[in-house]
Amino acid sequence: MGTIAAALAGGAAGAVGGGIIGALIGAGIPEERARRYDRGIREGKIVLGVTPRSEEDAEYFEREWQSCRGEDIYRPSWREAA
Repeated sequence: MGTIAAALAGGAAGAVGGGIIGALIGAGIPEERARRYDRGIREGKIVLGVTPRSEEDAEYFEREWQSCRGEDIYRPSWREAA
């Protein structure tokens, strides 16, 4: 299980002290965006993360999620994610 998945699983069970936010920030998500995702999780929404193999894959995932009405899509520059 990845770092984010483990933290989110713990968060869903009632983590205290910003466990979800800390895990997201630790994974490279900017703090304000992590707080927004935390609010979304508490409202019953989901967070999905992937590690693309290439910039082409990253662009593909972004386009697909947008076409499926994904919200708050975050894609750091390819160099940041690598």
